[in-house]
Amino acid sequence: MVAVIGGRRVNIRDSRTLEFAEAVGRELALLGYGVATGGDDGVGGAACKGAVEAGGVTLAFLKEAHIDNCSPYVTWALPTSLDLSRSVPLNWAGCAIVAFDGGFGTLFEIALALDTSRPLVLTGDQPLLRTEKLQLPTCERVMGNDPASTPEVIAALRKLIGPPPVPSAPTGNDHHRVR
Repeated sequence: MVAVIGGRRVNIRDSRTLEFAEAVGRELALLGYGVATGGDDGVGGAACKGAVEAGGVTLAFLKEAHIDNCSPYVTWALPTSLDLSRSVPLNWAGCAIVAFDGGFGTLFEIALALDTSRPLVLTGDQPLLRTEKLQLPTCERVMGNDPASTPEVIAALRKLIGPPPVPSAPTGNDHHRVR
């Protein structure tokens, strides 16, 4: 499982972000990774769309107590009622985290990943961060915000966590909601 974090549609500054997240989600699924997200209409939903369309499995840690705002591309939804606190289990849900453009919630999730030394790939500009301070062994940067940079994200993940798992046979695109 790889966690994918980033903003909702309303706080994404670059229109290519959703295409990029979808491309990364697709590639992660093709490599055999599950994708964990916040499950919303922005980066999380886009990454889930790419993963599910490629035959992968997705897990969403929802802020709310209901699934009304959940992307239709989420395989498993977990309504937490935790608001931003759901970022803690999301931080630990995967072997690594890929961060896309977002707002202060994304900044919180990035800070949590850095504080807990989780393998983290930062994409794009990240205007809320002083990224020159992130020369850490658990953090890799992928400049730009373009779907064509997906191979660079995968290379950064390999550098941090090693080769991907062996892909398993797709089990279908059944969508399940855990209540």
